[in-house]
Amino acid sequence: YKTWMLFDFATTLFMVFTYFLLSFIILPEDIVKAGYGSSYFTFALIGIAISHYITASLRSLSLTIRLEQFYGTLETVLSTPTDFVVLFLGDLMYYFTYSSLFLVIILPLGIMLGANLIINLETLITLIILILLLMISNLPIGILSASMVLKFKQGNPIGWALTWINQFFAGTFFPITILPSFLRIFSLALPLTYSLDAIRFSLIWGVSILNERVLLDVLVMILYVIIGYPLAVKVFRKIYDDARKTGKLGIY
Repeated sequence: YKTWMLFDFATTLFMVFTYFLLSFIILPEDIVKAGYGSSYFTFALIGIAISHYITASLRSLSLTIRLEQFYGTLETVLSTPTDFVVLFLGDLMYYFTYSSLFLVIILPLGIMLGANLIINLETLITLIILILLLMISNLPIGILSASMVLKFKQGNPIGWALTWINQFFAGTFFPITILPSFLRIFSLALPLTYSLDAIRFSLIWGVSILNERVLLDVLVMILYVIIGYPLAVKVFRKIYDDARKTGKLGIY
């Protein structure tokens, strides 16, 4: 829907200018302490630029299932030999392309406003790899969220809770170092924390994926994939098969 896309872009651009103004009142000491230079605007810009990738990995699958149920097409599609994995991959490819368009617009705009980003071939290749890892490592959460839609229909406790927790604890718009130590435990348990850290550290300092800090974040994300993906798929397939057997796959 063109009108929806237009307003979505406008909202994101408004966020960029909002955090640009906030950068004049946020203390740079907190950014320095986290290891991301001294510019809050640069810090927040990266969070804004990849926010759509975060939404895609955490919410796109559950939103797609909910909409397909509403329009009455989910049961028709999934009652055919088409596997739900094909539906998920097609959905993710759309959101990945859409989110990439945002990234291409937001980063240059931020640089024009004074963001201190180092963009070269090395950091671009690193950025692409890290974004793919971001989506893959957070996808198990998205799959669990989608399974809750099949199970509870309108009630999606995992999707609601984890979206809020990720926004607050993973350091999307402020460094996790400003959180009390007992709350920082939640941050360290989220794959998104490591995704954001690696992307910010690479773009702000101009380092590649072979940098020690970035490489450690990458290894943690891979660990989340290895552990989380089989578990999430198993849970979804169980709920999916139960919904098909009981005839509740397309119930709104």
